[in-house]
Amino acid sequence: MDLDAIPFASAREIAAAVRAGQVSAREVLEASLERIAATDVHLRAFRHVDAAGARSTAAALDEAHAGGATPGPLAGVPVAVKEQVAVAGLPREAGSLLLQGNIEASDGPAVARLRAAGAVIVGMTAMPEFGHLAFGHSPLGPATRNPWSAGHTPGGSSSGSAAALAAGQVALALGTDGGGSIRIPAACCGVVGHKPTLGRVPHAPLRHGFAPMSHLGPMARSVADTALLLDVIAAQVHADPASLPAEGVSYAEIASHPPTSGRIAWAPQFGQAEADPEVLGPCRAAVAALADDGFEVTEIDPFLGDWIESWATLFDVSLALNVGDRLDAMRRVSDATLVARVEHGHRISATEYLAAEADRREVWAAFERLYQDFDVVMTPALLQPPLPVNPGTGVTDAPDSWVERWFQHMYPFNMTGQPAVSIPAGLTADGLPIGLQVVGPRLADGVTLGFAAAAEQRTGWDAAQPSI
Repeated sequence: MDLDAIPFASAREIAAAVRAGQVSAREVLEASLERIAATDVHLRAFRHVDAAGARSTAAALDEAHAGGATPGPLAGVPVAVKEQVAVAGLPREAGSLLLQGNIEASDGPAVARLRAAGAVIVGMTAMPEFGHLAFGHSPLGPATRNPWSAGHTPGGSSSGSAAALAAGQVALALGTDGGGSIRIPAACCGVVGHKPTLGRVPHAPLRHGFAPMSHLGPMARSVADTALLLDVIAAQVHADPASLPAEGVSYAEIASHPPTSGRIAWAPQFGQAEADPEVLGPCRAAVAALADDGFEVTEIDPFLGDWIESWATLFDVSLALNVGDRLDAMRRVSDATLVARVEHGHRISATEYLAAEADRREVWAAFERLYQDFDVVMTPALLQPPLPVNPGTGVTDAPDSWVERWFQHMYPFNMTGQPAVSIPAGLTADGLPIGLQVVGPRLADGVTLGFAAAAEQRTGWDAAQPSI
């Protein structure tokens, strides 16, 4: 393998080359670290780069391989982990000054599986404070930039994970998603982000909240690499009471041999707001290409109400449970928008919360009926291209009405727990990425990734690289 090609090589290519002895895990890592050094001074995707720990891991992998050990499926692949996920010996700060210097004693289940599979964890990626925003800034440091345009948001809250992938800093990443936080930055940065069925990937340890709607999931530059990562991290553990048994399929095999037919519900609009024509165009073209190749595509009318308030009620109550005991300190050092969400969560009555849960069941029922006639639903991932941000702060100056509604096609699937993946569908006239979302029935992550792979083949996206 050409060392110069490593930054944008696929995880499958890297692992195969390491297993074949064409390149060492240490050489792959050094290429990753060099790329980070060259780009992250501007990008700020990483909160902490663990060069020493990663070098130790890579050296141990090379030594074991030389001694006859069989490398795992992610042999030598550099991986980034969102700073909300526990990695032994590294900070788990969740974008907050309140957790600055917090070091985890042990790996979360998904991270332990990464290590067992031969992955090399490079470091922790940046996120907005406690994941409460769909943008890339927090009190802990400079805002994360979109590799395609420093003047636009990379999305959030898995901001750094998506930006690191798009910039070729790593081949794989972990993100979390409580209302679009994997899929929003994937769409903004031109990468793939999969929110698995709730519980498909164990998400522990957790403090109080986020379990009802927050998903831990894989991110990569292709559906095939995303599926490979899901194969490694998906399985039940008792530490997460919501975790599920394995689906019993190979996601990597499904992504490598996607379906050639099937029933697709195309939903250019779900609820109150319409997508920008620049977003709709590439998404509609990909779906039309599927129809031309024999897939049964039916355009469906908007059928969901305006559920943003119900989702916000559920999210804010979970947020208040998770971090509300720090509210006095947050008022001194945290983003005012976070304080407002936590205060809102504390004010919500039991009756209001149960009404939001009733709405959640109504959304579930609507999609349950839909999947009686269709295999998957496809939608524009976001209603707008990546939003512009202030060059000095990374904060958007978009109208308040867009701060949450631009991801209106995403949060319903946190309410239902269904699998949903955003794949790159093309670029705007200004060269900004556009995402297409593929949503499957609950528990059907294999079906979802299979149709995503089929759509990926027809988007015309050829793993384009940003200029950073």
